[in-house]
Amino acid sequence: MPERLGSNDSGTPTSTPTEVDLEFISNSKISAIKLKKRILFQKHWEELLHFIRTKGKNPNKGIGYADSNIRPISRRIFQVFEYEWRNGHEILELTPTVADEFIENLNEDTIQTRGGEPYKEITKRHFNDALRIYFRFQNRNWSPPVEFEDTGSGFVADYFRSAELDSLLDAALDYKTPPSYSNLSPEERDRWKTHLAQYLGKPKNEITVADWEQLQRSWKIPSLIGVATDIGPRCQLIRDLRSDFIDLENGVIVIPPEVAVKNDEQWENEISSQSVEMLKRWFEQRSNNQNYDKSNRVWLNRKGNPYQSKSLNRLLSNLIDESDVAPGGRSFTWHSIRHSVGTYVYARTQDLGFVAEILRHKTLEAARKYAHPTPEAKREVIEDISGGV
Repeated sequence: MPERLGSNDSGTPTSTPTEVDLEFISNSKISAIKLKKRILFQKHWEELLHFIRTKGKNPNKGIGYADSNIRPISRRIFQVFEYEWRNGHEILELTPTVADEFIENLNEDTIQTRGGEPYKEITKRHFNDALRIYFRFQNRNWSPPVEFEDTGSGFVADYFRSAELDSLLDAALDYKTPPSYSNLSPEERDRWKTHLAQYLGKPKNEITVADWEQLQRSWKIPSLIGVATDIGPRCQLIRDLRSDFIDLENGVIVIPPEVAVKNDEQWENEISSQSVEMLKRWFEQRSNNQNYDKSNRVWLNRKGNPYQSKSLNRLLSNLIDESDVAPGGRSFTWHSIRHSVGTYVYARTQDLGFVAEILRHKTLEAARKYAHPTPEAKREVIEDISGGV
């Protein structure tokens, strides 16, 4: 057991503790954080292990995990803490944002084994499972941004076809856009007010013509989706993107090292002329929106908070519902947009270096998972084989 602060029988202060005991974890592994934080972390760790043992599997029924399972579960959770500490973040508890970033980097193979090899898909899935247990302990909702299967094939979240990306942008242009107020009957206005009240989080009787007109003109969602389909940003980049990173005159987003997701290099991403135009219009509207008076983030959600993976996935789901995208059993997450961009950049260029540059990968190996044929390419080959009959 670790030493505690106190006094001996003579009144002389006892020594200050220099170590703490963490079950399954050596002291050398927590040396990255300061002593007082180690002591606080020990308490958190003990409570976590008690939860896993007694009700980690089913809190409502008080069913825990067998001793043989506790060690691997806890060590995977600890690896997430350890990863954050090595990157200078002395956190004492995990948050959904931290978990999202870890899993997304695990998916990109920027987190690897000590031997420098990518983790196997089944191991990645075990990390998801362990983090689900952790947030069960925290009594917080969390869904991983990427699901893994023991297939060895990398991505499990499906990607959008090229025409479907266009359909998503079309849906974004019309998203939550009411018809002209003056062209609606009283009954139609009443139905739209109910809809807008739910979306804006306001009482129905407080919806004004100004609210109506603001939604008709808003370029926030179109500009967000336009940029997303240009550069395939992770959720964290959408959250952290600042207005001063965007050079509209030259159509470039400059991402500094401190914002590049788990990456210590500056990156420059060109964006389309269409996205430049939508951003110009959004920045003009944004300057008159009080939610942005004290924030230089490019986009905030309707409550004035930064976007997180959960809110971006919800937005994407809503856009899919309003678009011509027919999932047909496919599973889409925000990461699907990034997968789509990488896939079609490779299809166009056949150049992994180009893919790595667009998606801000440091290695060609990380970009290799996008090197697979598109549905359009496969269909073209089949047509050629069959003679186009």
